[in-house]
Amino acid sequence: MAYGSFFLILNPNAKIEKKVVFFESESPIKALEENVLLRIRMGHSDKNFVLNYFPDFQVYSHKSEVRDKGRNFTFIGGVILDKEENSVFHKDALKSFVTRMEENRNKTEEELNGSLIEFYPIYFERPNIILDEKEVEKRLSERVKSLNVDGKFDEANDFLAKMKKVPKKLYKTHETAERALREGDYEKAKKEFRNAKKFATMLGEKDLESMYKGKIQLAKKTPDLLKKRESLVEQAVNTLKKGFFDKAQRAFKKAGDISEELMDSKHAEEYSLKAKALAEYTLVDKKYSK
Repeated sequence: MAYGSFFLILNPNAKIEKKVVFFESESPIKALEENVLLRIRMGHSDKNFVLNYFPDFQVYSHKSEVRDKGRNFTFIGGVILDKEENSVFHKDALKSFVTRMEENRNKTEEELNGSLIEFYPIYFERPNIILDEKEVEKRLSERVKSLNVDGKFDEANDFLAKMKKVPKKLYKTHETAERALREGDYEKAKKEFRNAKKFATMLGEKDLESMYKGKIQLAKKTPDLLKKRESLVEQAVNTLKKGFFDKAQRAFKKAGDISEELMDSKHAEEYSLKAKALAEYTLVDKKYSK
C-alpha cells in the first residue's frame, strides 16, 4: 500500500526551495527526515526514476526538469510505499503526478500542499489503474473543438463517433492488461497492451501510445529477466556453499540489479543486502588472512 507522497522544487544549487509532504492517517511514518531527502536527491543526480529502500518503507521517485521564462526548474515527486509493495505499478502514475504538480510550481507551499492532497487519491490509491480517464476525455473534447474552429466539420464528426466507442474499449483493455501483468500472465498482458496501444492510436493519443510501447516491452522482457535472476540466485547459493564468497557476492548483486529493473522491491532489497553482507565479509576476511 501507499503511505503518502511528496513533491520538491529545487533551486539551481539542488537545494530544496519548496517542499510538501502528505501521509495517510495509518502510515507508520509521519515525516521524511533530512537524510532520507538527501539520499533521494543524490539518487537523482543521474537518473529520472529512483527506488530507495529504508528499514520500514521504500520511496519511488521521479525527477523532471523544465525551463520557463529564462529559469530552470527541477522537480522531484515521489510516493512512499510499504516495503512489500510492488512499485512497478506506480511508475506511470508517478510520472503523471509529477507533471500535474509541475503546473502548480508558482503556487505557495500551502497551495501546493492542497494540490498534493487533491492528486494523491487520483494517482496512488489505485496504482494498477493509472489511466486518468477524465484527462483523456478532456483532451479528446478539446480536439473536437479545435477541429470545428478550423472548419474541419466532417473530421470533427468522425472523431465524435470514435469518442462514443473507443475510449470505453481503451479503459477496459487497459485494466485487463494491468491485471494480467500483476498476476504474472505476461503473454496476455502483452496482447492487451498492444490492443490498448491500437485504441490510443485511433484516438491520436501519442503520449498513451508511447506509454503502451513501454508496457509492451516490460511484458516482453519480464519472463527472461525472471529466468536470469533465478539462475543468478542459484549460482550465488552454489558458489557460497563452495566458499567462493566474492563470486556469490557478484551474483547476488546482479540479481538485485535485475530485481530493481523489474521494480520488485522485496527481492531487490533482499539480494542487495546479501551482496553487501558478503562484500563486507570478504573485506574482513582478506584483512585478517594476511
